[in-house]
Amino acid sequence: MNIFIVIPVFNESKKIEGVLTDLKGLGLPIIVVDDGSKDSTLEKVKKFQVTVLRHRINLGKGAALKTGCEVAISMGADAIIMMDSDGQHKGEDLPKFINALETKKVDIVFGSRNLSMGVPLVRFLGNKFASVLIVLFFKIYVSDLICGYRALTKKAYMQMNLKSSGYGIETEMVVKVAKLKLRYCEIPIETIYYDRFKGVTIMDAFGVLFNVVKWRIFK
Repeated sequence: MNIFIVIPVFNESKKIEGVLTDLKGLGLPIIVVDDGSKDSTLEKVKKFQVTVLRHRINLGKGAALKTGCEVAISMGADAIIMMDSDGQHKGEDLPKFINALETKKVDIVFGSRNLSMGVPLVRFLGNKFASVLIVLFFKIYVSDLICGYRALTKKAYMQMNLKSSGYGIETEMVVKVAKLKLRYCEIPIETIYYDRFKGVTIMDAFGVLFNVVKWRIFK
């Protein structure tokens, strides 16, 4: 199976070198999508042997992921592993995703963080509330709904026809798994929180909530 790593990045000049260094020697092609960074992120990414794509303006995490996935598929990817660029996700967990894709014959693999260890309270409560809402609306339970560390096959990506351009893309994937009756599993991953306040804002959360209701109404 030809597996690519796709990493969306926006203003992560302090962390991106560590992320890419952590992935050295693992033997997987990497695509980094710079989503209109204003700092030195792009210059630091170019030091590594990775495929670099760039949005001239910031279009959102979902847009960056879709750009990376589409290019990965055009380059021959059979499956894609998505990772965040802020250093939360560890390269040592990659074999778990590869093993799940190759042995469990699933369409998508969701990473699941230990939500009792170091997760900011607001994120913990918001994540759990969203998970319950998804269960009620779509009859699917994913313990860590917004974890960005996940893998999916080319076929699953093409079937999903993802629309979200922002942080809602992770939740949209779960909804599409339910609607399309795709096969999935969860695997435990390690996560380090360097910034307790960075990431999904309250406005982002309300936007995701609005979309969940919209996806439920317009089946």
